Parts: sequence; C-alpha cells; structure tokens
Amino acid sequence: MKTKYYNPSLLEVNFAKAFQALAQQLEDKLDSGKVINITPIHDADNPMVIYKLKDEEGDLHEVVVQIIQRPDNLVN
Repeated sequence: MKTKYYNPSLLEVNFAKAFQALAQQLEDKLDSGKVINITPIHDADNPMVIYKLKDEEGDLHEVVVQIIQRPDNLVN
C-alpha cells in the first residue's frame, strides 16, 4: 500500500519516537557529555527530537534530529 499522508506520516512519528527512546545508547557512544533533556516534537510536518547536551566543560549544546520521509515515487 502506498503512503497517502506524509505530514507527518505514522512511519515518521514512530521513527522519531524510536530515536528518542535510544537516548541512553546514544549517550553511551559519546566520548564525553551527557544528555540532560530531550524535547520531542512529533506532530510537526517533519517530526523532530531535540537533545540538550552538556559537555565535559559544562557547556550546553543542542542537537536537532529531524525525520523526513521521502514520497514513495522518489524512493523507487
């Protein structure tokens, strides 16, 4: 079945939720720093997961992961 609704699609939302759930595993892969906050935005056209990080010097950083699903006709 072809996806009919992409803004956001169920696949995009579920992928964003899965990515959010991986926060601890992602933190474990960082050389230094900790995830101190996660802001999910699952209802946007392209869902986002915003990670607030603190590095070893105590500086705050943000990393934004935006999920974009391409339409079926662009994948084939």
